[in-house]
Parts: sequence; structure tokens; C-alpha cells
Amino acid sequence: MIFSHIITNPAVKAIALSAGLLFSALSGSAGNIESKTQERESIFPAKSLSLAFSHFTWGAEVGSSIDLTGYDLSTIDVDVLFGYKNSFIRMAGFGAGVHRSVHRGDNFIPVYATIQTSFRSRPSLCFFSAKIGYSFNSIEDSPTFGDLTSLLGIGFNLSSSKVAKSYILVSAGYRYFNQRHIDKLTSIDRHYIFLARLALGVNF
Repeated sequence: MIFSHIITNPAVKAIALSAGLLFSALSGSAGNIESKTQERESIFPAKSLSLAFSHFTWGAEVGSSIDLTGYDLSTIDVDVLFGYKNSFIRMAGFGAGVHRSVHRGDNFIPVYATIQTSFRSRPSLCFFSAKIGYSFNSIEDSPTFGDLTSLLGIGFNLSSSKVAKSYILVSAGYRYFNQRHIDKLTSIDRHYIFLARLALGVNF
């Protein structure tokens, strides 16, 4: 009888109902926190939202390429990129740039195919980047000529929103010079100039 009276007591019912609502609210908050943690894909994830609403993307990169072979061909780089994207590939397309050497005033204008992907459809902090193409070079007083160029790198997402993604890209690559072009140059006597590149980029 005492137990039955407690169960039917209005005050006890109110306390039980309040406890149930509080537990439900706490469970929902914990679920939301866990979901947001799992979706983190950038160093500053204030607004990490998917950009997969459109399959077209374009972007720009500003950085510097350091000549590792001692030929004083380090450059300041500006590039623009255009391509296709989905939940798996953040960019697959082409790009072009203007790379000007810091001390010598030489110009390199690369045109290349590019891909950026994390190899997964879920959010990821890092991604792989590759560029390969043809560079139109103006070195010393020689005529403009072209040769192969390529870069492989790892990118790190900085921030993400519905409008844009920003990132830092660390790459290694080379510029190639064939023998005919080496014969025209007095300052370069090797086929490969190896580079280390650091760039800040944004995709829209």
C-alpha cells in the first residue's frame, strides 16, 4: 500500500518526469557534441560544413618555391585552379601560374593538370595534392622555351565554410630542362632543378 501510494503521488510523478526530461536533454547534447567532433576536418573548425553542393570549384594559391640545387631559381608563386569536385575529390582539373625568381628576374609560367583528394568521402584534416604539366620559361636572355614540371604535396585544411576552404600546402617537385635548352643557358648545366614549395591556398 505504501509503495502504491508513492507511485500515485503527484509530487513523485512530477519529479520522475523532470528527471526523464533532463536525462533526455543531456543525452541529446552529448550526441550533438560527439557528432561535431567526428565531423572535424580543419585546424580551426568553427564552421566545418560540406562544400559538395556544387561539382564546380576554383581556387588560388600564393606561395614560394625554394631551389634546393643552388642555381638561384627560387620563386614567388601565384596560381589559379579550376576543376571538378565531389565528396571524394576536392579538386580534379587544371591550373596555371606565374612564378618569378626572387633574385634573377626569370619567369616560369606553368600550365598543369592537378588533383587534390584525401582518398575518403568522410571529412579529413589532410589531403594529397599532385600537379604535372608544362612550364614556359624565360631565363637569362635566351628565347622563351618550355619543359616539364611537377609537384607532389600534402595539404592541411585551415578552415571550412559553405563558401570556401583555406589550406596550407607543403610540396616537393622539380623543373626539367632538356639538353637543347641547357645548351642555350650559361647558368644551368643540369637537367633537374629540385624544389621545396610552401603555399597558402583557398578553394571556392
